Amino acid sequence: MQRRVCEVLYDVEGYELPLRELRRRLGQPDRSNLRRGIRGLLQRGLVEELISEEERHVKLTRWGVLGQRPLPKLPPPRVSIRTRMREELRAMREAREEERRRAEAEMAKDPRWLGYKHRFVRRRSPGPTQTRILNVLWEYADPLDEGLPLTAVKAIVGGNRSNTRRAIKALLLRGQLDESEDGGRIRLSYSCARDFYLWFPPIPDVDIDDERAREVLKAHQGEDPV
Repeated sequence: MQRRVCEVLYDVEGYELPLRELRRRLGQPDRSNLRRGIRGLLQRGLVEELISEEERHVKLTRWGVLGQRPLPKLPPPRVSIRTRMREELRAMREAREEERRRAEAEMAKDPRWLGYKHRFVRRRSPGPTQTRILNVLWEYADPLDEGLPLTAVKAIVGGNRSNTRRAIKALLLRGQLDESEDGGRIRLSYSCARDFYLWFPPIPDVDIDDERAREVLKAHQGEDPV
């Protein structure tokens, strides 16, 4: 159902349809199934709901459009399977790199978010605290572009606050996080969020307490997004 919703939205102008029209184009599916499918896409940041005075609309987000955009296909050459696989992987990497450069150029136009990709740090797998930070931003930032208040992330991650502060600084230096101009919010960088979407999101060693996390976010609702 979720795949069909994304395909229908991708084929229309503006990637947006009224909910009633979307349901008609899907062949009048069960309302409960459609509602659950859209809720799952909302949680993953692939669609957004727009509510007007007349009716609700569903629209693909930038991440949703990126997920539906086909990668260029190479003509089947008369070469070995190994060589063909290398060429296809190269084409995929080039297409993703081009999309990354385009999206990062758009994001760079917004002076309200700062990144630190120019700093060199040794690449290695995220530690437990870093993994929890990435997981919190992936699971609870809605939409991903707005990130979360820094104080809310620290409260949800828990543990030693000094360790959390050092972990956030390391992720900023690695280019996996962006921070707002005033330093009050953080979010996943475009390249980091893209990798999670294309491959898999981070999984912490100890599960995040979902109920407590939502209580923390509710307490921080008064903090305006960037």
